Amino acid sequence: MPRYRLRPGKPSDAQGLFAVHDRAVRELARGVYSDSQVESWVQGNSPERYVAAMREDGELFLVAVARLRGIVGFCAYKGEEVRSLYIDPDWSRLGVGTSLLQRAEAAIAGAGHAKVVIGASLVGLPFYESRGYRVIRHRHWRSRGGLMIPAADMEKPLQEASLCDQARQTG
Repeated sequence: MPRYRLRPGKPSDAQGLFAVHDRAVRELARGVYSDSQVESWVQGNSPERYVAAMREDGELFLVAVARLRGIVGFCAYKGEEVRSLYIDPDWSRLGVGTSLLQRAEAAIAGAGHAKVVIGASLVGLPFYESRGYRVIRHRHWRSRGGLMIPAADMEKPLQEASLCDQARQTG
């Protein structure tokens, strides 16, 4: 199994985050979305977007880093919401996404939230469902390129947060 480590993301990771995001969408989404939807999804993205998400919007990033490849995946979250989870296609189905998601869920639970919410692409839907998330509603979101793209709002209750809440109420 390829080796990688997880660490907090930082603004200097922006180019690597951009590269993973762009490659994941262009390669993994083509089986689910049309070429025009994929191109609309990646249009206007840039490394600066990740820096702004960290510095201005308060998103927290977790990155998976392989010694010889650099960043191979990342997850961004804020509050109870996982805002993005992307894995380099060469590293998909190797547990990287699961590791990142579990770490984000633990941080969200540790902050006292009772659930995790995700706006998932149709590409990610089976991944999240297999990890206990359920679809709340199907919807469309407007991509940076202006096209409406099918997606789903999902959520998962966090048992750890619920147990902490119960302990606080009884303690």
